[in-house]
Amino acid sequence: MSDDPRTDPADDPFEPLFAGVSRRPRPDEAARDRAFAAVTEEWEALRSRRRRRRRLAPLAVAATVLVGVLGLVLLRQPATVVPPSLTLELAQGHVRVNGRSFRATRHPVTVGIHPDETISVMGASRWRTVNGTDVRVNNGSTFAWRTPASIALHEGQVYVATDGRGSFAVATPYGQVTDVGTRFLVGSDTERVEVAVREGRIELATPLETRRSKPVRHGQAQFLSVEGDRIVERTESASHRRWNWIHTAATGYTTRNPVTMLREIARDLGKELQFAEGVEASLRMEELDGDFGGLSPRAALHQVVNATATQWQEQGDVITVAFKN
Repeated sequence: MSDDPRTDPADDPFEPLFAGVSRRPRPDEAARDRAFAAVTEEWEALRSRRRRRRRLAPLAVAATVLVGVLGLVLLRQPATVVPPSLTLELAQGHVRVNGRSFRATRHPVTVGIHPDETISVMGASRWRTVNGTDVRVNNGSTFAWRTPASIALHEGQVYVATDGRGSFAVATPYGQVTDVGTRFLVGSDTERVEVAVREGRIELATPLETRRSKPVRHGQAQFLSVEGDRIVERTESASHRRWNWIHTAATGYTTRNPVTMLREIARDLGKELQFAEGVEASLRMEELDGDFGGLSPRAALHQVVNATATQWQEQGDVITVAFKN
């Protein structure tokens, strides 16, 4: 027996582990070639992707820098300002238009606005359109000009006197009011729309009904209101107090003849004018001096009678002018 214990299989503790195990057969040449080719192809693809990333990295950095530079340039560029497309004359009053303030006292100012731009009235305002239409908007109202011949009244009151110069439309949340050669007043709030007509006629169109007001008689006014799903119409005095606010934005008077001015004053007040015997003929021969521009009707009335040595008396809807005793 040999002195080396490894020569005795019975003494080898690992021998049972390898019992029945034979050497794995070597793969054939074709299988080895296919495996080598697959590994080589994957390795080359990985190297190609790495080389491509290295080439694109500087371009990516350059693109990022370019975007940043362009962003800074655009931020430095002034915002594009679209010029106003409507130009109107504010003859009197104080208004705010999108943060801009406009005020007219003794002289008109030109206001450039965009259609449907909300205007807040800080003091009763008076506007004059290109064709001479007189538009007055009460203090606290909000509205927007849509065209030189139409507005949208959001809330408040507006007075319109076209005097036959052309058509004018007032849109409200409850319907649209279109004049037919007239003087009319529109009031609108969150619950209703009301229209008063002193001269001529208007057409009030709601989603459910369209109505044209009745002809106006001297000293009277037609009043229309939208109540629920119907239009209600009635007759009232042309000097109803609902008209009083329009004189806080009065147009004033330019004529120099006392008779003509007195008739204009009475018309603005919704009153009937009468002369005592001989007064009208006498006043036709006179001419007034002084500035009557911007005066309210009653202020102008006081100046006229003082300048002509006459006096006036008001009874109901009638103003009577007579010689002083």
